[in-house]
Amino acid sequence: MRITIITPSFQQADFLEECLRSVATQDHPEVEHIVVDGGSTDGSVDIIQRYASGLAWWCSVKDEGQSDAINKGLAHATGEVFGWINSDDLLLPGALREVAEVFASDPAITVVTARRRKRHADGSEEVMPLESDRDVPAWFVRPLVNQQATFYRMDVVREVGGVDTMLHYVMDLELWWRVLFTKGTAGVRVLDREWAVFRMHAASKSTGGMPAFVAETAALLHDACVQVGASEWSAILALGHPQRIAPRSLPVDGRHRDRVVAMAFHFLLKWHCGCHDRTSYRMMRRLHALAQGHPRGLDAKDLERWAALEHRMRAPGWWAFLLQRKWKHLFA
Repeated sequence: MRITIITPSFQQADFLEECLRSVATQDHPEVEHIVVDGGSTDGSVDIIQRYASGLAWWCSVKDEGQSDAINKGLAHATGEVFGWINSDDLLLPGALREVAEVFASDPAITVVTARRRKRHADGSEEVMPLESDRDVPAWFVRPLVNQQATFYRMDVVREVGGVDTMLHYVMDLELWWRVLFTKGTAGVRVLDREWAVFRMHAASKSTGGMPAFVAETAALLHDACVQVGASEWSAILALGHPQRIAPRSLPVDGRHRDRVVAMAFHFLLKWHCGCHDRTSYRMMRRLHALAQGHPRGLDAKDLERWAALEHRMRAPGWWAFLLQRKWKHLFA
């Protein structure tokens, strides 16, 4: 079983060689590695050329970002399984052999996800959480997409059109949702194994890009709420997240309304229940009125957030809430 690994890269010479080596030294015989560099000027091309004999295809030309680079690589891919490893991340030894064994064991499998390690700038590592293999609603509502350790059946990726080039931060989340809404959840496998390393460093998007991650997720959920006829939920999202991008629509309709609402509910509680500014307060005021008395599908953390929100909404308005919070801090 041939596995295609695509590595999008731009100005990552400090980490690129370790990434390339981690793929080149896998003990699975059928690995097709494609490297799509965006025209780096930091020595990346020299590193790629040293590994060129083991690459199926590579280029170094200006592109429109990470998603564009991944789709460009997909145009040259011939594997039966697809995954991508960013140039500052890496695979752990033996990962692709295990991936191939899992996919070969059952042709009905569409996506397999496992654990990844987070490597901090000081070199220390921690094992990151894994999706529950039983909590299927959480795969939609509270997904833990361990992108570096998540692999898809290639024909499924082609069927859904690759990744969304309008997205620069949450293309992995969008692909996960798109495949699950399109193909269902029966073909998902969650394995308690470690397959990859996710590196955190000063220049990584995950270090400084959280507002963009949140904004792109909000855009996906806003569009999904419109698609399923949940206009009251899309209106709350639009209050705090004006739609500056137009991602492709997820494959949802009225049948998915409850699930999409649960996704929006979790997002709003996670990112706005603190009411740290007036806009968030207005959003939570409307959310509280909309979901009053019957919050559904919440896990323990979201129930804790809901309880905190209930307390905050006792104030009759923004200025009273602000005064209440300042008073509490003064006497804490």
